[in-house]
Amino acid sequence: MLVTGGAGFIGANFVHLVEKQWPECEVTVIDKLTYAGNRANLAGSRAEFVEGNITDAALVDSLVKDTDVIVHFAAESHNDNSLH
Repeated sequence: MLVTGGAGFIGANFVHLVEKQWPECEVTVIDKLTYAGNRANLAGSRAEFVEGNITDAALVDSLVKDTDVIVHFAAESHNDNSLH
């Protein structure tokens, strides 16, 4: 499973839930670590962490090729930030 924005509040809690409910699931997190993402949110997680931007097509392609499921949480917390 690839979780985008997985170091944010909601994404990290989702990662912890998946690891608890489905311990056999291998999770990879990609996060840009902006103001909304914090690696400490993943403390205790066994997920592979990749610091990167989902707009980096080559990076995302390399992660997606071995992925069965993608869960997308990467987003700006304010609409005006998304427009920029």
